[in-house]
Amino acid sequence: MPYNFNLPIITDLTTAQQSALNDPGAISVSGGPGTGKSVVSLWRHIRNYNIGTKRSLLLTYTVTLAKYLSSAVADENLEASQNVKRTYYWIEHEQEDFDEIIIDEAQDVEPLKYKSIINHAPIISYGADDQQIIFPEQCTKEIELERMFPHNEPYLLDENFRNSLQIMRFVRSTLPGKLITQTTFNILLRKNRTGNKPIVLLTDGYSAKQDKGIIDIINRFRSANHNIAILSPFKKGVNYFHDLIERAKIPCSKYVNDDDDLPLIENVHVTTFKSCKGTEFDTVIIPDFQKMKYNLRYMFVTEENDYYVAFTRAKRNLFLLSSSVPGFIHSSTFDIEELK
Repeated sequence: MPYNFNLPIITDLTTAQQSALNDPGAISVSGGPGTGKSVVSLWRHIRNYNIGTKRSLLLTYTVTLAKYLSSAVADENLEASQNVKRTYYWIEHEQEDFDEIIIDEAQDVEPLKYKSIINHAPIISYGADDQQIIFPEQCTKEIELERMFPHNEPYLLDENFRNSLQIMRFVRSTLPGKLITQTTFNILLRKNRTGNKPIVLLTDGYSAKQDKGIIDIINRFRSANHNIAILSPFKKGVNYFHDLIERAKIPCSKYVNDDDDLPLIENVHVTTFKSCKGTEFDTVIIPDFQKMKYNLRYMFVTEENDYYVAFTRAKRNLFLLSSSVPGFIHSSTFDIEELK
């Protein structure tokens, strides 16, 4: 079954989101995961085509996110959907002029690339979040973006619509260095955006238990309206778990950075932490969670931001399969279940 895309209707946008959407000039949108930066970019892009006042281009960094955003736009305006591109591919192969260029996940584009982008539109708008930088060696931080685009009107979004209070408490405990404002927690509590605590599923170090646990979770939640992601920090893990799920006769898609294209995102999707950027899923499954500290210390391709991105893809359920109870996370922020 294909991924169930659910773009919020325009009348449901918050006052802050509407203000950013309605601004006729260049804007910069900041905020944490789930605050609607991409939603603002999408609706701004769609409305440009619906009204016919501007021909815009929506750029984003990863193949997965480009497919995700293009599919989300398609039901609203086909021409707008056709003008959602991957940033680097467009720079290298398709440069043309637009009335406005909107850059989603702008922090992931290296500074030099902006020299090409700014020549192709009088209005450059963007959304960014430093805490979700996934390639620190080629990023452009928010302060640098502000210097590049000093006249953009800034909009800060601080209401998290994706993650539950329990998931965000877990994230804060697991990654204490991440800045999650108290305002975010206060809004989640006030609006009763609560749910299940993340669940650590104990495998006792047996891969067969982990494999069975993954299939059981998928079968438990799989439906036409429920999106499930299995996330791994490495390509090898993505390929392994994709093969596992296919052997169980469950339709699923996968993406790793060696893949040139992603024809379809199924509602069971396997990908890397970096490539899940900007997407969201009802249920997120992260295998081999006991390796987190090792990966952060010794695997140079894995950063805290990668885990931050992976955790915050989860809307309802976050399952972490681990050989043992993680001792570095406050025990009040997760539940434990033994796999059989």
